Amino acid sequence: MKKLLGIFIICALLTSLAVPSGVMASGNTTWNQESGAEIWHYTDGAETDLTARLQNNTLYIQGHGAIPEYDRDHLGNRPWHNRSIQSLVIDSGVTSIGAEAFSNMPRLYHVTMSAGTFIESPTAFAGAAKDCIFDITGTNITSHNIGNVPYTSLDSIAAFMQKYNGVYRYCLANYYMIDWVQSTVSPKIENVSPRDALTNYRNPNYPIPNYPSRLDFVSPKPDASMQAHIQCRQQGTAALETFSIVMGDATYAAAYNMSVSNSRGMVTRTATPMTYVMTIPAAFQYPGRQFSLIQLGNGTITILTDEDQNDATMTFTTDYPSTVYALIYQDTIHLPNVENQDSNSLQDVQNQQ
Repeated sequence: MKKLLGIFIICALLTSLAVPSGVMASGNTTWNQESGAEIWHYTDGAETDLTARLQNNTLYIQGHGAIPEYDRDHLGNRPWHNRSIQSLVIDSGVTSIGAEAFSNMPRLYHVTMSAGTFIESPTAFAGAAKDCIFDITGTNITSHNIGNVPYTSLDSIAAFMQKYNGVYRYCLANYYMIDWVQSTVSPKIENVSPRDALTNYRNPNYPIPNYPSRLDFVSPKPDASMQAHIQCRQQGTAALETFSIVMGDATYAAAYNMSVSNSRGMVTRTATPMTYVMTIPAAFQYPGRQFSLIQLGNGTITILTDEDQNDATMTFTTDYPSTVYALIYQDTIHLPNVENQDSNSLQDVQNQQ
């Protein structure tokens, strides 16, 4: 069985989520300059209190809170706009970097920032110098939810790295951090190296994502050359926002790219709906757990329910197999049947009273 949701409704809901929480929208952001100095202060009157200092072609962002986002029409409101900046150093107290915050800076060759800082949009650093080095320090990953979907600072950094794969260079704390990023993206990130190649330290709160699955045909293949493919891959914030809206009170497990191909290439749509079975990763298997898939694509959001009774598999039917999916689940609590309790035992209790 499946449930279809109109894409226009989803787009309307996504509009209400377009500005990340804690980040001030663009146009009216005001930085106050200290008299006679290349120093500016910004506060939103709540959680953000930042100081920007420009010294010897290096811009330092110090303090705590969110660097505000900008739109293309208000880039001149940034105090560092049109300055000749070669290096950027962002304190670990900065929680997030808004869209276009440091875009169009063609002389920017080196950025230092914490692994615990969210990059809210890849446009935050669009237009830096080719081969700009992004030095992502530490293993202090942070997280917040997009609705009911977990999302980490390293997810946002990985999305940025993927956007500019082959354009910029990246240095992460160690191989744990590199493996964490590489496990969530496809293709793999180029030009990435560890700051410390010897340490084995891992953040125990954020194990490397590892939710492999297998996708097989249940329906007979109309073409013997057809093959099914599945990869666990983190999705962009727009997809995660959509998942959050439609999943209700279910629990998010992981996102997957699934596809069907034949000798002529990828099969976007099959002539008739076909049935497939995917294995449930061991990390999510639980007796009686009810799994569903949220399918994005074909102009609609489709919720595919499990067609089998096996706790270790998810069987579903679709004629648009090659797209993005989210695996979600709900647990069913089984209470004891008190109506079938032994009447003699109940009488014994009454006699004791």
